Amino acid sequence: MKDMRNGTLVGKLLTIQHRLNPLHLHCRFLDRGLNRKLSASICRLYEIIIFFWLNCVIKSFIYFYCFVNRKSGILEELRKK
Repeated sequence: MKDMRNGTLVGKLLTIQHRLNPLHLHCRFLDRGLNRKLSASICRLYEIIIFFWLNCVIKSFIYFYCFVNRKSGILEELRKK
């Protein structure tokens, strides 16, 4: 069943955040045949160097969007998740 939140901007940002999650990337690396140890090392570095900042930017954008569009009901949508 398709997630109904994917139609909104916030839903799309949450999907991007999920796809860029280090654990998600680790699993995709393993699916592609990469060594488990190498995949874990790459994902650890990725999490420390890139994902932390990227996650902060995505969350800030979501909070800003919710602040600007208070009447859209996005805040309730985020609370459901």
